[in-house]
Amino acid sequence: MELFEKILSAVLIAVIPILTGYFCELLHKLASEAVQRTKDEKTQALLGEIERAVQSAVVYVNQTFVDELKKTNQFSENDEYADVAFVTAFDKTVEILSQEAKAYIKKTFGDLQDYLEVKIEESVNYEKRFRK
Repeated sequence: MELFEKILSAVLIAVIPILTGYFCELLHKLASEAVQRTKDEKTQALLGEIERAVQSAVVYVNQTFVDELKKTNQFSENDEYADVAFVTAFDKTVEILSQEAKAYIKKTFGDLQDYLEVKIEESVNYEKRFRK
């Protein structure tokens, strides 16, 4: 049983980031298509603001928190640091977004936190894959 758990863990560790990357790419493509389809300049501006806020927050966390932990090999050893990095990115995104953008997310996508979690994960995976 212990061998099975180790094998399963190794497979999941390898497969989940790949699937997450594809999922995030799909979400990014769908968001881009939604922006292109909309004729409403205000909606385009809000979607652009949301995208930039999330990207700015993720870059901020990478530059100020994650990079420092990686230098000391602490980030990969402790999931708690990953959670702190995520919460920091989430809080920074909410801080950057205008009230109008937050209201738009709630009206259009439902829950602000759920939507931003997906967008942050998408941005983190993009940063990992394309900005090494």
